[in-house]
Amino acid sequence: MNVLSSIPSFVFGETLYRGGGRFGPITNPHLELLVVHSGGVVFAVDGEDHVLTEGYAALVPVRSHLVYDYRDGMDTRVSWCEAILPEAREEIFQFLATVPFTLPVSHRMLDLHRMGAGLELGGGPEEMALAYSLGRTLFHEYIYQAQVVQREKPVHKLVLRAKHFIEQSVDRPCSLSDIAAFANATPQYLTRIFKRDMGQTPVAYLWTVRSQKAVRMLRNSGLSVAEIAYSCGYENANHFSRHIREKFGVPPTEIRRRKWGPE
Repeated sequence: MNVLSSIPSFVFGETLYRGGGRFGPITNPHLELLVVHSGGVVFAVDGEDHVLTEGYAALVPVRSHLVYDYRDGMDTRVSWCEAILPEAREEIFQFLATVPFTLPVSHRMLDLHRMGAGLELGGGPEEMALAYSLGRTLFHEYIYQAQVVQREKPVHKLVLRAKHFIEQSVDRPCSLSDIAAFANATPQYLTRIFKRDMGQTPVAYLWTVRSQKAVRMLRNSGLSVAEIAYSCGYENANHFSRHIREKFGVPPTEIRRRKWGPE
């Protein structure tokens, strides 16, 4: 959850779509937490369609395309909190891929949205500081509620077997077929239930585990970039550097520099 500390500011808003309507497209990287107070909305995020109805919230990370279609013939009231994304945003997207897309709205979410929407847009430093505090608290509340739901939801035993195999295979070649064979499932079935329970595919989880181990080693060991790359299952140092830059927005050397300072 510390990845949220890189978000510099938050903006709240609310509106009523009478009889339906459309908002978008948004075609740049974007992140917001949307609450539907009444009515409903169908929205497309990077090629995937989702439905949100009264009493639910959605945490919506957008890489390149977002459109909201509010239901015709129905009044829909929504509120939102937009997180202004930093340039190095990939780590935020990777983290949010593990969080449920929609959740029932909690009382704290409603209270935080109400307080944030009541602030004067474009206000002074005090209003901006309060919006920042409310926005961060709102996002943390959503993630907390997601953790509560995930704790209460049983994880399929095949997913647990696959997770164990992946976490033991960080330093060696590992394919979806290898993971599925260990879990005693077909690749297609394992991918479906793994994504349902874990929020990402087995292969995506493998690379998440590899990159997280690599970042820990960059920050806490004196091994070279090449040594870390090989110990975390990357083909070579170039592959490692490219992947780390894609996930975290900076190369491995910069991750190490930020921890230890200039060499």
